[in-house]
Amino acid sequence: MEKFNRTSLAIAVCLLPFSYSVQAETNPLTQELQRLKHQEAAEDAQKALEKADQFLTPTTEKQPQEQIVVDENLPKIDKISIDMLDVKANVDFQPIIHRYQGSNISSHQIFAISQAITEALYQAGYVTSAVGLKSKDLSDGHLQFIVYWGEVDQYLVNKKLPDTFKDKAMLSVLPSFKQNVFNVHQLDQFIEMMNTSNKSVQVDVKASEKEGKSNLNFVTSRRAWPILQLGYNTSGAENNANGRNQATLSVRMSDILGTNDEWSLSTGHRFYRQHSKNNQLNYSISYTQPFSFYTLETKLAKSSYEREVKGINDSYSSSGRTNTLNVKLSRMLFRNKESILSLYNELEFKKRINYIVQREVLNRHENKWSVGLSYTTNLLKGKLYSELTYANGLNWSGADSLAYSEKGDKTLRVVSGNMTWSRPIELFKRNTNYQLRIGAQYSPYHLYSDNQFSLGDEYTVRGFKGGIISGENGAYLSQTFSVPFYPQKYAISQITPLIGFDIGQVRHKSNLPRETISGFATGIKATISNRLSLALSYAKPLKDVKHNKNKSVYYFNGSVSF
Repeated sequence: MEKFNRTSLAIAVCLLPFSYSVQAETNPLTQELQRLKHQEAAEDAQKALEKADQFLTPTTEKQPQEQIVVDENLPKIDKISIDMLDVKANVDFQPIIHRYQGSNISSHQIFAISQAITEALYQAGYVTSAVGLKSKDLSDGHLQFIVYWGEVDQYLVNKKLPDTFKDKAMLSVLPSFKQNVFNVHQLDQFIEMMNTSNKSVQVDVKASEKEGKSNLNFVTSRRAWPILQLGYNTSGAENNANGRNQATLSVRMSDILGTNDEWSLSTGHRFYRQHSKNNQLNYSISYTQPFSFYTLETKLAKSSYEREVKGINDSYSSSGRTNTLNVKLSRMLFRNKESILSLYNELEFKKRINYIVQREVLNRHENKWSVGLSYTTNLLKGKLYSELTYANGLNWSGADSLAYSEKGDKTLRVVSGNMTWSRPIELFKRNTNYQLRIGAQYSPYHLYSDNQFSLGDEYTVRGFKGGIISGENGAYLSQTFSVPFYPQKYAISQITPLIGFDIGQVRHKSNLPRETISGFATGIKATISNRLSLALSYAKPLKDVKHNKNKSVYYFNGSVSF
């Protein structure tokens, strides 16, 4: 369990008259960091679904195949082969070969086979490659095709060879496809890497003067100023006088180094009536650098608080801070027109310090390593984003244990996953959207609060605030049905009413009973002039819990970008 030194023990004894308040008081940073973790997971899932809408082609019904006409007067084809010229390409020609091999084939059907092979190449992304007959001699019953691979010749920026530092730097971190076979799905990777906060890039494929080769022209435009976003929300678990309202500020800037790099600085400040004795601040700075099929992300964050806690006869001060460093390396393993698969490794180094009456009562170093897979694909006429993660504690440099059992400290081991599925539905001749989100976690050991599975906020189970329940293991299911309108009047770009239902449960490794909560939410989102975003929801618990007393809550989140 979390260790207190002797001085801390003495202070705790002296504060026994305030024991009720001590038990009721929850570390505000634990609540805040859990909420930020849930918010980040929801935003990552939304970005992945938006990327799927941009890059993944909806699955279409298979067209009926041309019927093979049996005619004994035509030559019989005993074997069909395709010469790939020793190029290793992820193309499956076997269904085409099996369909026609062993048949009597006319010249029309030979053309149909050539078209089918070309279509298979296009579906695999080789849109500049072509197919031809390797030999017209069919006397031996062997029908031979050959693939003429389309290659990349030059990279151009705005129709000319790169000549500035930023243009050269921008291209230097791209996957090396010059003089290699061109695949349009790899081009999607280019587009994703190169479009940043301060840069917009479109890619045109132009024929080169060299036979069988193409030039990639990167149509690039840059902006000099960073993107500034001011926000306001009511995410706090308490009332207006005690931190319910929060102001946020974020600044995003890209291409400072010219290498498609992305930088972000964000902060959040909660408002308290007695702000000289109560405050809570969050700061973070992040840097993202893509290179080839890899992406390196680093994030340094600091959260701090001061809180005046009232006892029976008097009050005392408490404070604390949490510093966190995250380093994440991702690798795109597979990409085509229907799915994207990525692997990532992440290291987290965290230091937590808490004080009561200016005396240190907690000082912990917490390190862990995570490995995970993320998968985005088409599913059931919609888009699916899923993520599976395994986290393991690291006892480096005297780091504290993150888990324990009845026998003592244990190494943290946690398996977690989340899934978001979104599908458009036509209802009464109007486009609507259904979204399903599922999250779960399992650990074989007792966990300290930061790594527990927390439920009860606008990103998990609505109707609550502050992570009303938590435990080592748990799961939740969230459903939202929304109806977007696009009035395009009075600068209103979009208005989206929504309704949702959520349910979740946590289980404890101790003898505490499992806890289940559920909630209902309804609200509206609006986008004005593509700069101002507003969201207001009313949510009410459907299954009461002892801490909430069945009270309804409001969620408001607004932001304006410049």
